[in-house]
Amino acid sequence: MTLLPIVERELRVASRRAGTFWGRVLVALAALLVFGGVMAVLVGNTTPSSSHGRYLFGALLIIAFGYCLLADARATADCLSEEKREGTLGLLFLTDLKGYDVVLGKLAATSVNTIYGLIAIVPVLAVSLQLGGITAGELIRAALMLLNTLLFSLTAGLFVSAMSQDERKAMFSTLFVVIGSVLGPLMVSFSLGVFLGLPEEGAVAILALSPAFDLGYLLYGQLPRGFPGLWLFWGSFVWIHLLNWALLVATCWLLPRVWQARERKSAVARVEERFEQKLYGNGLTRRRFRRRLLDQNPFLWLAQRERGKPWYVWFYVVAVTTTWLWGRVTQGSVMFDANVFMPGLMIIQAFFKVWIVSEACTRLAHDRRSGALELLLSTPLTPADVLRGQWLALRRQFLKPLLVLAVLECLVLWRADYPELTWMNALMFLADFMALGWVGMWLGLSAKNLVRALAGTVGLVLVLPWLATFTAWILLRSFTGTFNVPDDGSIRFVQTVIWFGVGISNSAVWGGLWARHRLRHRFLATTLQL
Repeated sequence: MTLLPIVERELRVASRRAGTFWGRVLVALAALLVFGGVMAVLVGNTTPSSSHGRYLFGALLIIAFGYCLLADARATADCLSEEKREGTLGLLFLTDLKGYDVVLGKLAATSVNTIYGLIAIVPVLAVSLQLGGITAGELIRAALMLLNTLLFSLTAGLFVSAMSQDERKAMFSTLFVVIGSVLGPLMVSFSLGVFLGLPEEGAVAILALSPAFDLGYLLYGQLPRGFPGLWLFWGSFVWIHLLNWALLVATCWLLPRVWQARERKSAVARVEERFEQKLYGNGLTRRRFRRRLLDQNPFLWLAQRERGKPWYVWFYVVAVTTTWLWGRVTQGSVMFDANVFMPGLMIIQAFFKVWIVSEACTRLAHDRRSGALELLLSTPLTPADVLRGQWLALRRQFLKPLLVLAVLECLVLWRADYPELTWMNALMFLADFMALGWVGMWLGLSAKNLVRALAGTVGLVLVLPWLATFTAWILLRSFTGTFNVPDDGSIRFVQTVIWFGVGISNSAVWGGLWARHRLRHRFLATTLQL
């Protein structure tokens, strides 16, 4: 018998796939663009040439770490849960295949492109060695750290996928596990330091449990006195590596035992049923709610049957506002510092927008896959009614909280002496909401699966304009540094205008033109697969 037959088959299939080649080419091209941008900035300012290698190494390492950490979201988060939904996983276990055969086969199939992408990044990262500022040992440790992080991301996605069946829950649960493993030790060490007076040495020991600890060590290399630096680096590396093996072994052991759908009779299941009944209400409440939504649009009721959806968003807005006010009371004017509130503002908006993407994509993707959308279109309900109902659902859930959050952000920006960002931030928030809705609906309808729809929407509407904006900022800084243009505040204003112009244009192109046109003219053909 062939050893690991699924692994061999998946590797042969991947070797013939065009995406395997183009994936590593695009990743290498992106790394080269980052290299060129960083060098343009460094050459244009007064940074000593002996430090160019260190700055380039840091920039590429941060981007490569983010790529490795988030590789699971599209690669492995839905690979096993998809097989469970389609009922094909049980067919594999009718043969003499074991759990590790299936798990390693899926790992091989989903990790080829991401590992090739990492291999394409490392040679560009090695250019910083030629520029000086880093050693060969640091480069080797960086490559091993990135590979370790990538394996952690992939095995975490496999573990969550084995325990899940719904694709959206699998994807966001995987992101929660990975990001939580990075930020969890940081939050624990911060809380213990603030409330219990944990010494600095203890905080560092807790931080070493995070996959991002080795990244911080390679970037800064500063530890409290008395800590052996390299030993702590390798200790964190070994911990993450052992965690990778633990997740992989647990997935191999669990998969043959959880693939069958069993009747749930546990106490947890009964609590979930009671909670679900509270969310949807009793019979009379459901009838009244259904009648009210059906009078507006039938698809609106289908998308908003869970009454508490808008309250979840309001709870998020209240939680964010309360957290900021707590920081304002305890930390004072620090909460108005740009280095504090600007990253926080980006994180708050990013979570809110990803939530919008999730709701915009999921309904149409699930209904198209199950055939419910085709049945709806056999009634007097038209594609225009479906689109209008989906938009009413998005507005009902997100619009009012979005406006309140935008007003609060504008007040903070105005107080922090960023008046030009107040109205730009509000308009950009609304423009992104419209674009995410249109693009999410179209990709949810047309993409092969929900994971691709979510990733495509985030990439087109959120990631692409930031890449274009950073490229323009790098060129601007290179120009001003080359021609010795004085920085009297006008450069910041120009950067803000570039960010606003690129963002609004991107939302108008993808949302207002591309996705909206396709939804209006190709809805029926895409739904019926004509």
